Amino acid sequence: MASLKRKLNEENCSLPYFEVHPRSKYNFSAAVLRRPMFIGDFSLNAKRQFCHDSRNLHYISIKWQIFKKVNYDLNVALDKANRKLFEETKNEKLDRLLEWILLNSFKFHTRESTGKPLKCLSTDFICFRGLLTQLLCTPYENEGWIVCATKFRNTIYLCAYDTPEKQTDRENETEMQKRMSAWGYKFEHYMTDGCDPSEGVEENEEYCCVVRSRLDNHSLVYGAEVDGADPSLYKTPHADLNAFIELKTSKELIRDADHRTLHKFKLLKWWSQSKLVGIPRVVCGFRDKEGIVHTLKMFDVEEMPAMAQDHWKPNIMLNFVKTFLDYVKSCVQVDNPKAVYKFQRKHNGDVVSCTYLGHDHDWTFLPEWYFEKVFKG
Repeated sequence: MASLKRKLNEENCSLPYFEVHPRSKYNFSAAVLRRPMFIGDFSLNAKRQFCHDSRNLHYISIKWQIFKKVNYDLNVALDKANRKLFEETKNEKLDRLLEWILLNSFKFHTRESTGKPLKCLSTDFICFRGLLTQLLCTPYENEGWIVCATKFRNTIYLCAYDTPEKQTDRENETEMQKRMSAWGYKFEHYMTDGCDPSEGVEENEEYCCVVRSRLDNHSLVYGAEVDGADPSLYKTPHADLNAFIELKTSKELIRDADHRTLHKFKLLKWWSQSKLVGIPRVVCGFRDKEGIVHTLKMFDVEEMPAMAQDHWKPNIMLNFVKTFLDYVKSCVQVDNPKAVYKFQRKHNGDVVSCTYLGHDHDWTFLPEWYFEKVFKG
């Protein structure tokens, strides 16, 4: 009977729902997020090709305290920029992180498996940080999302997909929206030591760290794009990302509504992104409507929840993600690199649904070159 029930669950396309709201159900002592441990890094070049090195790690000197007055025109050389290839990045799925795992499979040995052929990664979940950031913010945001899951050798791989609404929004971006996106990359260019602002920005290059962490009972390995490091603090080898810095831009704080937007929405995202990789500081360039940054401000990540003035609570966010990962584990029973489960939250939705897709080639995201080689070394 148990095996029959399991088979029905695997084939049933309407598995139980998971509730996002009410938020109050997650308002208890926070699930513990273990301090992330740095286990490796890689870069992507201008053609989005994997490079097993730190060539695109930028250095960002911050020899000033809290505030600094500047005059950065984010419109400089925008016509020379090599714009981000969003269609290319969408098709990458987990591929670049999987390339890193293939080259670093030895880092997944446990004390018991050392000296023996690797049979599993001894990790519950593998994904990118952006997916976890989205999950952390879900109790306080209306945005819809799609996360697909595949279990292989007892590890669940999670991959984010664009919703139809997000794809439509990207295709219909206004020129102003495109310009504001380019401003973000240009701000990073200004902040990078040794860069010439008169040159165009290469938006496709990235530097990514790979970290290991644990959220309560769930072990996690995830990749995260990182903006740069303070050269006065950066030392190798290092076990954490304490020397690293996140860079952001935001409109100048003129009205009360601007302050509210910063505290309620922006700090929510900045805290989530930074907390997940143990980055202690965020530097924001506050710009006017013409794209001129007049002020830099340093934000301490640990102080952000207090600044949020109860607009959002970390314990609710962490407990939501922990409980959602419990749900994913309970749903994803088939251990097969070609089998996919789809978890979806609709725009403004109160629940997350799970659908077992089986071997649906439109959704399968673990490539053969990965699952045929990872345990053959």
